Amino acid sequence: MAQDPSVSTIEAEVAMLLRLSERNRRSSARRQGEIDRSAYLVLGVLTSQGPCSVNTIADALRLDPSTVTRQVLAMERAGQVSRSADTVDRRVTVVSPTESGVHALERSREIRAGIYSEILAAWTPEERAALATGLHRLNLDLDDWGRQHAG
Repeated sequence: MAQDPSVSTIEAEVAMLLRLSERNRRSSARRQGEIDRSAYLVLGVLTSQGPCSVNTIADALRLDPSTVTRQVLAMERAGQVSRSADTVDRRVTVVSPTESGVHALERSREIRAGIYSEILAAWTPEERAALATGLHRLNLDLDDWGRQHAG
């Protein structure tokens, strides 16, 4: 069966997207004081779901809990989160965003939105909506595929 040629184009464009995104993230983060990607993602989970355990954060981000634990410890040292024992099960650590962490996330979101607003300024609202829908679907399908082919 012949492969759809657009699949090769998509694969190559996603590879380039990741490279360009990383390059732009590094340069803009240093200049503008944006928080790093791991803190951005962890704080995103905490602000959308509320205080939660490391395992819950790891599940939401599809990461190993030990990786999230290291990230949370660094974020605690930076004053972005606090940790406390769960009131029901004292063995479980609950992670909460600090006011400083919430402000840092909001600032990073503003910076990122501003950058993407500049990049997508020439796109029509319909083109931006189609991209948003396509990226969301791609992420869902990547996650499903990864779960089916794990381990």
